[in-house]
Amino acid sequence: MTAPAFLTLHELVKKARQKLNHDNWDYIVGGAETGTTVRRNRLALDSIAFRPRVLRDVGHIDASAGFLGHWLRLPVVLAPVGGLEHFARAAGGDRRRPSWRISRRRN
Repeated sequence: MTAPAFLTLHELVKKARQKLNHDNWDYIVGGAETGTTVRRNRLALDSIAFRPRVLRDVGHIDASAGFLGHWLRLPVVLAPVGGLEHFARAAGGDRRRPSWRISRRRN
């Protein structure tokens, strides 16, 4: 079994920032006009707290969940991002529907 390329979200973000040019990075992490939506999204995410379950049986962990009539092994949903193919190409990847290929591989 090979080790994952990234162990934390911070490692992934750091690599993405290194790979993307300045304009593409600003587009992805920035917001339109006053940035109100970005701030509200950040506040909503920061309000979520995970409660650690110490001394629990972790022999079988199931993170799957149902969403709109589909069962997902990992409840992560990709939202549309304008020009995603352009970013994939700029990062040196295949520009043909990159999010679709990844999501099909994972679920």
